Amino acid sequence: MREEDLMRLLAGIGGVISLIETLLGLNERNFDTSKMLLIVISIVLAVIVILSVIRPGNPVPMNWLLYVGLGIVIIIFSSLAGGILILVAGFIGYTDK
Repeated sequence: MREEDLMRLLAGIGGVISLIETLLGLNERNFDTSKMLLIVISIVLAVIVILSVIRPGNPVPMNWLLYVGLGIVIIIFSSLAGGILILVAGFIGYTDK
């Protein structure tokens, strides 16, 4: 398996896990504006990662720096497991260079 394929696999799994964890966070009863803002940001970031993996027409270029940045932001905002997988995918892409 090439590094690009492994990077794509880990980022895809991380994006899906991040999206699932964010959607499971919608189950709480009390919503305030900061919680809703974090949920919206997390969903947008997870969709960006998933679009960069699927790439129909290459909407978001798959870059190791993008994955490292998004992995850190996803860890901060929503999902520890998904963010770590995306961060590892970014580091694998860095070692490919």
